[in-house]
Amino acid sequence: MAIYLQVRSGPVYLMLDALAVHEVLGLEGQIDGAQGHVEWRDDVLSAINMAELLGFEAPAPVMGVVYTPEDDGQPIMLMVEEVLGLKNLSAQDWSKMPRIPADSARYIDGVWLEPQHERQSFRFRRPMPRALATTDDASA
Repeated sequence: MAIYLQVRSGPVYLMLDALAVHEVLGLEGQIDGAQGHVEWRDDVLSAINMAELLGFEAPAPVMGVVYTPEDDGQPIMLMVEEVLGLKNLSAQDWSKMPRIPADSARYIDGVWLEPQHERQSFRFRRPMPRALATTDDASA
């Protein structure tokens, strides 16, 4: 079993490895003057709009998830519209991946089907592609 934090960004539901989540907070007053960065606990983090990263238009994100994309990496801020909570899932809860655009597929490695909500939640790859954690251009 593993614990995941379920979030929504645009029309996409994502599952983040809960062990890599440091904090969840509202973004009001958090974005600093430098585009693509946010101040968190006396540090400056890269801020990534998850809907834009996955190629979707969405309203401005209102929640931030401080997340470490790699075991030895620096945290980043993942900006989303909604945080739904923690889910405890086992390996058999994950289904075969549907076809998704290649640009999105590089960030996703599993799907959890929720028939009661008629939705799919995609497991965000961890470790994430290094380019995501090291570039200022989140769409790279």
